[in-house]
Amino acid sequence: MVKKIITAVIMGAFLTGAGFAQHIPNTDVISAGLNEFSEELFNTVPNTALQQGVWSDAWIGKLFPSVPPHFGAGVTVGFAKLDPAGLNKTIDELNSAGGGLEIPDVPGSLVLPTLTFDARIGGVFFPFDAGISIMKIPTVTMNMFGAGFEIDFFTVGGSIRVPVLQGNVVLPKVSVGAGFMYSTGTLTAMADDTAYVSTAFDSKVVYLEAQVSKTFLVVTPFLGLRAIVSSAKNDWAWKYNIAIGGYTAGQEVSGSTTRTLGDNFADTIQPQLFGGLSLNLAIVQTTLSASWDMRNNIWGGNLSLRVKI
Repeated sequence: MVKKIITAVIMGAFLTGAGFAQHIPNTDVISAGLNEFSEELFNTVPNTALQQGVWSDAWIGKLFPSVPPHFGAGVTVGFAKLDPAGLNKTIDELNSAGGGLEIPDVPGSLVLPTLTFDARIGGVFFPFDAGISIMKIPTVTMNMFGAGFEIDFFTVGGSIRVPVLQGNVVLPKVSVGAGFMYSTGTLTAMADDTAYVSTAFDSKVVYLEAQVSKTFLVVTPFLGLRAIVSSAKNDWAWKYNIAIGGYTAGQEVSGSTTRTLGDNFADTIQPQLFGGLSLNLAIVQTTLSASWDMRNNIWGGNLSLRVKI
C-alpha cells in the first residue's frame, strides 16, 4: 500500500518554482534497497539462530538408563554479522530530499551481540539427545555503534540428534540430526519524527546436520555441516517529511518481501560449516565455536559456558 502525502509531480513543481535545492527521492531506489536488505535478513537470520545452540559433543549420551544421567544447560554469548548495504541505499536516497532531513547510516560492517540460554538432555532407552534454545537481543537503541537505530531480535527452537557412532577410546562420536528455529524481530532507523526506515521480519528455519567430535583428556574438538532451508517474510516501511516555507511535503510507503520453501528450493539451501573446541573441567564445559555460510559468506561465532553431566 502506498500513501502519498503530496504527489511527486506537485512536489517537483513546487520545489522548482520556489527555488529550493531539495531533491524528490526515487521511490524505486528506496524500495529496491529495502528488498535487498530483506534478502540479507533472509540469509543472515538462519545462520545467527542456528549458531547459538552448538554443543561440542556430537552426542551427549543417554539420560536413562545411564549412570550418571546425561544432561546439561548454560548460557552462550555470540555475534552475528549483518551487511546493511541495502538499508543504507534507502537511507541515503531519503536523505537526498534535503530540508534538514538526516537519517544516520547504519555501520557498513554491523556486528550484533547475541545472548542465548539453552539445555540438552540425553535420550531415554534409545540413543539420542534433544535440545532447546532461546536467543534474545533486547530492544535497545544502538547508539554505541554510531547509528540512530533500534533493533529487537528473538529466536526459539529445538533439535534432536541420533548417534551414528557412540564413540569410545579410539573412535569419535558421530551424529546426524534435524532441527527447527523460529525467529522474529524489527530494525528501525530514524531521524526524530521527520523520517524513518523500518523492517519487521518473521523467519521459520528447518535444517539437517551431521557432526563429529572426539575428546582428548579435557579438550573436545568438533566439526559439523548443516543444510539450512527457510521461509520468511519481511514487512518494510519508510517515511519522510520536510518543511518548506510553512508547508510539509513527503511520502509514506510500505511493502513486503517473502521467501517460501518452494522458491527455487535448490538455490535457497544454505550450506553451513561449523566447528570449534571445548574445555571440560569436571562438570563445567566452556565451548568456543564459529560458523560459515559457504554460499553467502556469512560468519558467526560464540562462547558458551555450561554445566554438563
